[in-house]
Amino acid sequence: MIYDKIENAGLYIFQHAGLARALEDLRFNLIGQSDSNAFSKNIAQFVTSPKEQKQYEAHKKYIDIHVVLEGKEYIEVSHIDSLTNVTAYDETRDIWFGDVQTASKLKGMLEPGYFLVCFPEDAHLVGAHEQHAEDVKKIIYKIAV
Repeated sequence: MIYDKIENAGLYIFQHAGLARALEDLRFNLIGQSDSNAFSKNIAQFVTSPKEQKQYEAHKKYIDIHVVLEGKEYIEVSHIDSLTNVTAYDETRDIWFGDVQTASKLKGMLEPGYFLVCFPEDAHLVGAHEQHAEDVKKIIYKIAV
């Protein structure tokens, strides 16, 4: 997991070509179209839900990069070994869900100017709020492992 300011994205060097290209796109072409074979770039718009109504998600085939453009969302990240009440893995969508009861997790807000990288070992709860619903517009990069 990496949580940092977008202005610091150039500090990271990866041997994984797709991840390197996605971070380059994040730095120089965040809101532009991309025709890269190294990653996909999806725009999502939603209203956040109370964190108690959300579950953690995890992926086996993809690395996610979450970047909020408008609004803010509450997030939590923990290691997949902490997942309980796990659903069946949906191979078509590369996703499964679960809960995390451990205190060993990152908690905070993802807002404009920051990015969150979640690797396959990072179970993550996104799209939530603690007190008030927020309208969020964000980009999610999907990079094949």
